[in-house]
Amino acid sequence: MALTKNRIGSDPGLYNFENKKHRWTVFGAGAFASATMTLTMLLAQIAGLVPRSLANILSDKLATLFPAQIQEFFIQSIGPMGKTLLFYGVLLGQIVAGGLLALFLIWFVPRIENSQMLWRNSFILSVSIWVVTVLIGLPLMGAGFVGADLGQDQVIILLSSFLLFQLYGLALGYFFLKLMPESSEDVSVRRAEDESDEEIGNVPGRRRFILGLTAFFVVALAAGIGVGAFKVKNPGYWVNLGAGYEGDKLKGEITPVDTFYGVSKNVIDPNVNATDWKLEINGMVDKPIAFDYASISKLPAVTRTHTLTCISNPVGGQLIGNGEWKGTPLKDILAQVGVKSGAKKLVFTCADGYTDSITLDKAQDPNTLLVWEMDGVPLPQAHGFPVRALIPDIYGMKNAKWIRSITLINTEYEGYWQQEGWDNLAIIKTESTITSLQADEDLRSGEPVTVHGFAFAGARGIKKVEVSSDGGKTWQEARIKEAINQNSWQLWQFDWTPVGAGKTVTLTVRATDGTGAPQLKDNAAPFPSGSSGYHSVNVHII
Repeated sequence: MALTKNRIGSDPGLYNFENKKHRWTVFGAGAFASATMTLTMLLAQIAGLVPRSLANILSDKLATLFPAQIQEFFIQSIGPMGKTLLFYGVLLGQIVAGGLLALFLIWFVPRIENSQMLWRNSFILSVSIWVVTVLIGLPLMGAGFVGADLGQDQVIILLSSFLLFQLYGLALGYFFLKLMPESSEDVSVRRAEDESDEEIGNVPGRRRFILGLTAFFVVALAAGIGVGAFKVKNPGYWVNLGAGYEGDKLKGEITPVDTFYGVSKNVIDPNVNATDWKLEINGMVDKPIAFDYASISKLPAVTRTHTLTCISNPVGGQLIGNGEWKGTPLKDILAQVGVKSGAKKLVFTCADGYTDSITLDKAQDPNTLLVWEMDGVPLPQAHGFPVRALIPDIYGMKNAKWIRSITLINTEYEGYWQQEGWDNLAIIKTESTITSLQADEDLRSGEPVTVHGFAFAGARGIKKVEVSSDGGKTWQEARIKEAINQNSWQLWQFDWTPVGAGKTVTLTVRATDGTGAPQLKDNAAPFPSGSSGYHSVNVHII
């Protein structure tokens, strides 16, 4: 059961069911229409016209269906590409669904008598899809009835999705007209009109159109995947970190912005327009207030060095960086709005729908900042422009980016990752890493080497770093550079002379924090509260 195309006026029906072999053509028309809508959606999101799309909301929901251990496995094995693949899987499913909806349309309306009827039915179909999505789909995706849980994004997401579905309806009508083959009667008419016409039935022309269109969408999708893969950086900036001064700081002590690690739940991070952005402080406050970008960036500011590390960072991993940040203490903003008695927590809500919380005590720590500059420039998009949080002693997932509102509450709160089983306290564990040696590196016997690395324990600081070259039987103390700031990592170095050509030696590092507590020796995976264990590197002596 499929459609064939007749010239308007030659038959009462512009479209009718005749040939079942044309089902794929109908499906293709719907798939091309959905691909047009999908590419438009991606472009609008990349350009910052919309904060997030229905595809983002759906992929986020699908990710939560996997146990946290499986999510962490993909984070450790393929990094951000796991989320990218899931997102592109949603996009592919969206395109397939567009083709199935086209088949549904011609099944539901078995005879379309003119082009006006075709456009009308395409419009009815697209509006119906949008209504079903809003009333049923959004609640199933965790966005609430009619997107009630989307917060500030509710109106823009409802409006943009309506327009995108209308684009699907228009494109569906267009591709129907372009792709459907002409009926046998119409072909005979054309033969009589032009015996020399080599494209009887317009089949070769149709094939060229389909192939060209398919190639366009495949290339566009491949380009998108390529961009996503390119964004997954290999941060090798810390190799030999600490060897030589750059001004008053050792090499790598301040991580360059372009190599600073970035982790988020998104494939496409929100591109927030500073002109339209507002930061609302509300909830259990005496005087709710909303800052725009100009007003918040004029608040009394401090510049501080602060190290961020991801809770997913494995032992010896590179999801850590030390930057110089400019912003204002959050406690000063809370003093402006007045905190009501009984408030316990602050909830961050972000432009990508991400949420997390910190205790009121942590919010009033003088070192907890809302920042808008990183290493002397406005926050890059990937790091939370216009404003993000910097919070001492806790892992990066709670240092919210792209913040749109801060709400004070008197109850406990589980944010995006906590609902997946991650620790809600997320206190940074003491870590130390060797950065100047690669695994299985060759070192010459008798030639002294200086081993470099860093140690970090949040605001607790580092009291001592030790290195072992005999499997932990004996330990020797390394030299430690004083931290730039109490919330930044500390660099260390250790002079060592390898001996014994032909041997393989394991160098291991451990640290003691400023309170005297030793680094945890037992190995633990990042889930649910951060990794632990000593970092080791095997080297070959030649």
